[in-house]
Amino acid sequence: MKWFVATDGTVFTDQSLYRKHEMETQYTFRDRKKSILTKNPGSIQGQPFVIDNCQKCKILLIDYCDQVQINDVSDSKIFIGASSGSIFIGNCTNCTFTIACKQLRTRDCKDCTINLYCKTEPAIETSTDMRFGPFNGAYPGHTKDMQLADLDPSINKWQAVHDFNDPTHSGVNWRILEPDEQDPMWYPLGKGKPELRIPMQDSSASLFAKTAAEHSKINEGHEKTDQSTSPPEEESGPFHMIKVFGHRAWTIISQTVVSIQAFCTGLIFSGMQIPNKMLSSGR
Repeated sequence: MKWFVATDGTVFTDQSLYRKHEMETQYTFRDRKKSILTKNPGSIQGQPFVIDNCQKCKILLIDYCDQVQINDVSDSKIFIGASSGSIFIGNCTNCTFTIACKQLRTRDCKDCTINLYCKTEPAIETSTDMRFGPFNGAYPGHTKDMQLADLDPSINKWQAVHDFNDPTHSGVNWRILEPDEQDPMWYPLGKGKPELRIPMQDSSASLFAKTAAEHSKINEGHEKTDQSTSPPEEESGPFHMIKVFGHRAWTIISQTVVSIQAFCTGLIFSGMQIPNKMLSSGR
């Protein structure tokens, strides 16, 4: 018979019961009030985590982890150093989060601030009065935890929030914090030698925005030049060239189609003649 010894010393002969016990006792904070709940570096090591039914708590996951589920939490502050999976936040009210994760989704939340690093676009659903700011956490070893969670600090989509309940993108349910509203840095292990100040913006997005701005300036210059040198009634410039090219291309395509049709018709006609020759020859 195989024995399974849990972290707290409890012995099991059933592996499923052992795993359930470990999850509940080592990787879950549940039914807590007015408490400081901490998981220090090395205590999670890539396992999933659950935070459930907590009020007026300060919760610190100072390690890399897998998926995190946060449900029914109110009036609390939550720090998550690096999640390699998704973080689901459900039915939470008046909470402040500092989170680094691959994916983020909220549902039925109200009046929450999320200081976020997110590898993909965060999403909210049936949530109101949500506020987003850049990730504001740092601690010794954070660089390694981000690497273990496969999170690249230069790819950060924290601002690109998608609201499933706002098809017109009015922003009625969420907003970006102004610089003077953003929370100060949070050092869960003390200031010591904190690491990895995550950039506020995706570097690729910054490059795209810069390139777009440069193109916009170039186009504005072209428009001014065209207006001053070219009569409006004449067709000139790139649009005229596209039109001419399109006409020529269409002519070539039409001629090619006609040739193919003629060729196919010849094949069909020849194919019909072969059986006739075979019949006439007596084969």
